[in-house]
Amino acid sequence: MGFDPKAIAASIMRGYITDTPSLEEMLYVKGKVAIVTGGTSGLGFCTAQRLLQGGAKVVISGSTDEKGENAVALLKEAGFSDITFCKADLCSEADVESLVKFAADTYGSVDILVTSGGAWSFAHIYDLPEEDFMKTVNINLAGAYRCAKHVSKYMIEHEVKGKIVLVSSNVAYMPQPVFGGYAHYAASKGGVISMTYEIAKELKRYGIMVNSVAPGGMKTPGGLTNGPVRSLSPEKQMEIGKELRVAKLDAVPTADSVAMVIYGMCTRMADGVTGECIVADSGMMRNIVSYQPAIEEYPPKE
Repeated sequence: MGFDPKAIAASIMRGYITDTPSLEEMLYVKGKVAIVTGGTSGLGFCTAQRLLQGGAKVVISGSTDEKGENAVALLKEAGFSDITFCKADLCSEADVESLVKFAADTYGSVDILVTSGGAWSFAHIYDLPEEDFMKTVNINLAGAYRCAKHVSKYMIEHEVKGKIVLVSSNVAYMPQPVFGGYAHYAASKGGVISMTYEIAKELKRYGIMVNSVAPGGMKTPGGLTNGPVRSLSPEKQMEIGKELRVAKLDAVPTADSVAMVIYGMCTRMADGVTGECIVADSGMMRNIVSYQPAIEEYPPKE
């Protein structure tokens, strides 16, 4: 029989049809078990809710029992039953290891990790105490490392082809706020993106896909209450507080708009994506705005 390109093409295209999973399988995370750090508030809470909507069983972690119990109560009140809290300090490797074991013991697996737990504050580099720099890096960067380390170890040992999403920030690409004050946070979140590339390279052979999502400013409880480094003098706190009020955004994205992107990266829709950073800041990094807000002149001219 001679070479028949039409028959070969038809065979390939027939394979497309027979090998295509249903949209339900691609879009939902039914039966999956997810760990969401920082899930007691803000972005982590919204991400946990979306994963629950998608059919996952979710373990949220945070630093206090009070916030954890409150978050679980709210989600159960909304009709979700497969939600549990596990207290964990991201600066403690023992806590993180226990968190992974808790999720596996409670729900039978660990298929998804989202690291949305984090800390931030504001201080110019010339005023920034080293302890605040190290604390921010320890929670945001080293905390993500600890989670990825122990979750990936579990996935490899149990042959789980899972999804890991490390939450970064668009501050890794652009200086913020208007007059700075974010060097420690930028260092930690830039490190998360670089680490994502390397971890993705290491885990691809095990079928584990690793990506990062970088939000911009969001409307969250933490975003509304965070401020200058508390150890700064009252005068320095007032100075940087005044600078923070200069910036104006055309709109403040909701945490859920970012949570939906994270959710998508946890589904089979993202099976072909690894080692990427998805910037989910509604165009902020590219200066894509619906209108240009005015910025007061600062400091005023003499």
